[in-house]
Amino acid sequence: MRLQKAPSLFARIFNIENAIVILCFIPIFLFRYTFILFPGPLGYGPFISFYLLLPIFIGKYKVPFRELAWLIFVLMVGASGVMTGVIPNGVYIKVAGSIMLPYVFYAYVWRHFEYNVERLFTIYLKGAYVVSIIGLLLFVDSFVGYNLLHFLQLFIYLDTIDASFGIRLASSLGEPTYFANIVLPAGVVGMFRLIVKQDKGIGIDYLTKRKAIVIILALMLTYSAIAFVGLFLGGILLLLRHGAVRYAIMIPLILIFARIVILQVPELEDRYQGVLSVSSEKTQSGDFHGSSFILFNHAYITWMNVQENPLFGTGLGTHAIATEKYSLGNKGVEFHYRTQNAQDASSMLLRILSELGLFGGILVFIFLKRNLIPRVSEDPVLWLISTAIFVTIVMQLLRQGNYILNGFPFFVLGFVFTRHEFNKRHVFKPTK
Repeated sequence: MRLQKAPSLFARIFNIENAIVILCFIPIFLFRYTFILFPGPLGYGPFISFYLLLPIFIGKYKVPFRELAWLIFVLMVGASGVMTGVIPNGVYIKVAGSIMLPYVFYAYVWRHFEYNVERLFTIYLKGAYVVSIIGLLLFVDSFVGYNLLHFLQLFIYLDTIDASFGIRLASSLGEPTYFANIVLPAGVVGMFRLIVKQDKGIGIDYLTKRKAIVIILALMLTYSAIAFVGLFLGGILLLLRHGAVRYAIMIPLILIFARIVILQVPELEDRYQGVLSVSSEKTQSGDFHGSSFILFNHAYITWMNVQENPLFGTGLGTHAIATEKYSLGNKGVEFHYRTQNAQDASSMLLRILSELGLFGGILVFIFLKRNLIPRVSEDPVLWLISTAIFVTIVMQLLRQGNYILNGFPFFVLGFVFTRHEFNKRHVFKPTK
């Protein structure tokens, strides 16, 4: 009997299903401005996935109206800026279209994979591990200078930001904060792998302890507050929700250790002092950490805008107008970033409150509360996925204001479909 020859590496890579998988995850793990093959001012290279796959998905599957009915409702409410004359029709159509396109795309992605939460999240974990390896190789190369990833730099711009020790990891995500936001769910799963003894389950089968350490180390080397706060939040949820309350005594020790680390790492110390400075007299002299005050400025802008338009805000795409109107730079505060992050408010939660008012804030709260699943002892898999995605959504709400950047719709829809799968398994069981 002749043994069947195993497919070549080329055949495995360029298998149609594998190609679809790669295209589905390109917009998540490749920042749009890093794709050298598609240069230009718009930098929408990764959107090639949308252009190539959407026609295939549209021809194969029905329109995902049910999955996106809530988004259509939000976009209709967000049209208030057009109705009140705050922004022209063209601006709103551009904003609404840029939101709708990736949500439609990822709704089709989830449909293509038959809403298989474990499979899609496992693929995501593999991608997170790959970009973490790339980031660590760049970190090593910052010391040895051998240009270890030269071949990748023919296609991808791998940015490096100097730090007091090596570089701040950004890998293929363009900016350390973006890397932290995208890889954070994998970091939470990695902590689960290191903390909890479990024979099987998502992140346990693929994410070995070695891989978990690689991902967590990469996150820490971003020197991003998002990474540290997100890992801390994830760790707390893991300890408390997995029945490991006995380990809660470790939390004060972790806080003390974190404070020592912050004092020893200039990049973290700057951000810590920046948070303290925004509430002090330093805000009047311009003596503060830039990014911290930018966030504080947009919090003030949002507060003023909500007071003027409490129920439904001023509409999608209008925070930039509110920034021009309410920025502290208009009140004599001396700083160089008066209108920086005017489009995204440096925080998605602030932007939602500014553009959608209390309606948007309540909607966010309901969304998180409704879809975060409880722990079920006999099925830790879905709880872990839900918790990991929950952490990154919260962190992106706090510190990333773009509605669609780096595959954020993938996580939003994944959060929803994980809850749906949980309901099918544990809530809506058929009666015997």
